[in-house]
Amino acid sequence: MGFNAVTVLLAAVFLIPLAAGAARGPSRRKMLDSLGSLLDNVELLAGFLLSVYITKNIFFENNSGVFAQIYEWIPGWLKNFLYGRDVLTYILIVPIILLFILLILRIFTTPFYRHVIAPLSEAIYRKTCEMGKFIRGLIGALWQLPRAILGVLVCTLILNFSGYYFYMPKMAKWMGESGLYQLIYQNAIHPILNSNIAKQIPVIVNDSFRNLTGGTEQEGETLVEQIGKRFIGDAVIIEYFNGVTIDEAIKSTSEIDNTAAEIVGDEESDTKKAYLIYKWVSKNIEYDFEKAENIVHNTWKYKSGSIEAFSTRKGICFDYSCLYISMCRAVGLKVRLITGLGYSGTSWGDHAWNQVWSENEQRWINLDTTFGSSGKNYFDKPDFFVDHRDGKVQGEW
Repeated sequence: MGFNAVTVLLAAVFLIPLAAGAARGPSRRKMLDSLGSLLDNVELLAGFLLSVYITKNIFFENNSGVFAQIYEWIPGWLKNFLYGRDVLTYILIVPIILLFILLILRIFTTPFYRHVIAPLSEAIYRKTCEMGKFIRGLIGALWQLPRAILGVLVCTLILNFSGYYFYMPKMAKWMGESGLYQLIYQNAIHPILNSNIAKQIPVIVNDSFRNLTGGTEQEGETLVEQIGKRFIGDAVIIEYFNGVTIDEAIKSTSEIDNTAAEIVGDEESDTKKAYLIYKWVSKNIEYDFEKAENIVHNTWKYKSGSIEAFSTRKGICFDYSCLYISMCRAVGLKVRLITGLGYSGTSWGDHAWNQVWSENEQRWINLDTTFGSSGKNYFDKPDFFVDHRDGKVQGEW
């Protein structure tokens, strides 16, 4: 697969502490330091994982129980500031909780160090003096295993968070291609964050314009009648997304229009209308992973657009966005289709979302029904552009 800087970085973070531990010579002082370091590393690793878990449950899953009560005690200004800013919440809150956890753990680990670690280190030192150099090195490496694991977890988390705030195409490509990064993320980081940041929704799909030129005049006219055209000189340029033009993709039916009318009911606020439709699309359309994986290579095999998403209750980001447009138009809301880059939690890729105009607030509201289907709020999210960037308006209705 060639050189991958992310894989090399993670491997180095893991192996360097082990190599340093293996290189240490046996001495009473170093053995005591090693066991003390082992205890510190286990303590830090446990505290880190626990602090992330507590942060997640207080700020994101606080429906009931003690976490809901703690959330109630948090000042309103802080809750308002952190609302919708998932990454920032982890960055600010985890270190604070970690500090308290470590202070509590020290109450128990300090006497444990004095009465268990110190005598144990003396016994292990005497025993290892009788062993060969290889065994002593192996024991030294094992003491550093918690530090190595913690280092890899923190490094992976930093890479993941930095991918949101600092988009670097080369780094994003390395992260996407690194089997080691993906393995650690899927089996360690993602379960900890539990989809508050990671949507687990692919974004690398064929959502860019493609052009067709040529063919006979009759073939060109037939195709133009089906999907539209524009001219550059004498050449007919056919433009489309995922096998259809935008005009075809946002076509509606009486069933779609009636459903949209039922969803908004007697609501008069544009913002509330837009939110009600956003919630319906997010909850009722299932993400089509098979289509997302194969449409780039076999575009014409799949149908796309509003009608297809509504009838099958499945689709990818383009389908979600088109259905949202159709429903908004049915109830008199001004709406846009936006394409750009989205961050799935592991990589950046082509993505589609919407903006809707709120007449009562006199502003465009960003929303993503696709990411909203993960259960997280992506309607007027304060940090919407943390995982959406380079947006381009493809149409406004």
